[in-house]
Amino acid sequence: MTTTESRGRSRATDSRRGYAVLDVETTGLDPYRDRVIQVAIRQISADGTAESEWESLVNPGAGVDPGPVEVHGLTSADLAGAPPFRDVAATIAERLAGRVFVAHNAAFDWAFVAVESDRAGVRLEVLEWLCTMRFAKALALEVADKSLATIAAYYAVEQLRAHDAGDDTRVAAEILLRELADADRVGLALPLVECNSARHRLKRTVRRWFSRVRRPGR
Repeated sequence: MTTTESRGRSRATDSRRGYAVLDVETTGLDPYRDRVIQVAIRQISADGTAESEWESLVNPGAGVDPGPVEVHGLTSADLAGAPPFRDVAATIAERLAGRVFVAHNAAFDWAFVAVESDRAGVRLEVLEWLCTMRFAKALALEVADKSLATIAAYYAVEQLRAHDAGDDTRVAAEILLRELADADRVGLALPLVECNSARHRLKRTVRRWFSRVRRPGR
């Protein structure tokens, strides 16, 4: 993992860049074995202006268990009429293209959307991610933990439907704006992480191959 830093908000507020705040709900915790069942994206301009929002349920495939229904609330019946990831992959790629990928626990969300996009044969034009959880740590926020709910409470952002991709993305976007303001105020370097170089793509390809060997048909 390679970390790149920007002083204050100088790089992030470059007029050619903006943010794409994303959240996924999944059937499990392993991006090489489990699948995305809901995805939401909010686009924010480099100056912090809300630009667009989009979300979709995703059908993980016939016979695939939706996973922890008690967490995300999505049943097989809910997902039956939803498009498969390959049918929304181009839309996701378009909404992420050229932007800083943002999520709370970004390594998790990025891994899932990147692996699903690889399966669909769609290239994501993303170079770096910015994790609002790591950002909170860098800002040394005085909180008990770095969960989305805790950071939201710290910044007085109301969480309406925990573990719903649409609402989690709204909350993460609000947290991002507050963290950016705090970082700008104290001159903190943004904790940007390189995520999609040729080396990263090769590593995903190899891991997907080994995953298929262990579990044929996935």
